[in-house]
Amino acid sequence: MLLRPTSKLDRLRGLEASFDIGRCTTDAEVAAFVKQVQPEVVVHTACAYGRQGETSLQLFDANLRLGLVILQALQHAAQPVSFINTGSALAPDVSPYALSKNQFAQWGRMLATQSGGQLRFINVLLQHMYGPGDDASKFTTHVLHACHRNDPVLKLTAGEQARDFIYIDDVVSAYDTLLTQRHQLNTVQDIEVGSGVAPSIRQFVESAHRLTASRTELLFGALPYRANEAMHCQANVARMTQLGWVPAFDLNAGLKKTIELEFLK
Repeated sequence: MLLRPTSKLDRLRGLEASFDIGRCTTDAEVAAFVKQVQPEVVVHTACAYGRQGETSLQLFDANLRLGLVILQALQHAAQPVSFINTGSALAPDVSPYALSKNQFAQWGRMLATQSGGQLRFINVLLQHMYGPGDDASKFTTHVLHACHRNDPVLKLTAGEQARDFIYIDDVVSAYDTLLTQRHQLNTVQDIEVGSGVAPSIRQFVESAHRLTASRTELLFGALPYRANEAMHCQANVARMTQLGWVPAFDLNAGLKKTIELEFLK
């Protein structure tokens, strides 16, 4: 498990002995760790969204450069490697985050194509993931916490954007399916992961409001849409279904479980 020096292991407490953990700061340390571990599969989930004031260079380092360092090290691996990349379903012009994730996917596709069978690059176009313990800067977490606290008002856009919300347990099971079925995939493959349905932002917020029994006043239309706002995001899960995966949680069930584990445990 390759981690930033500052990464916390709270969610893996008690399981640390199950992993080889590398906290690498230089390219040479990353390459040495890859050589030590000799992986058959790499699941790449590192990213920076840009919500914490990161600079463009910091987004580039997290979303593009780090992945390239790992891919370069894998080119010298003793065995073929499947690289499962967590990409973005957003168009590159939506945000610097989306741009950098799309650029890395382009690099991964090219390097896999040129690898002569050494590298399989599976680019997961992941939709809007949510669940308990998620980052406080994310929209879904912000809405749930505001409603649970009964904030006086919650300012929102008109909420017409359609989003494919996928509960974290379904994300994990999707990745597990990709791990076990990876040999059925092409050398280069984009594969969409989501619930397969796309309620509006307004429907998500109203569901969260209802399930938390919130007294917060929802002010739809109080905020403008951001520039280049994506108005419809929805995964085509046909390929995942062919691989044997089916999401277990609809939006109502996922929100209920999130609320239970986040606030009622």
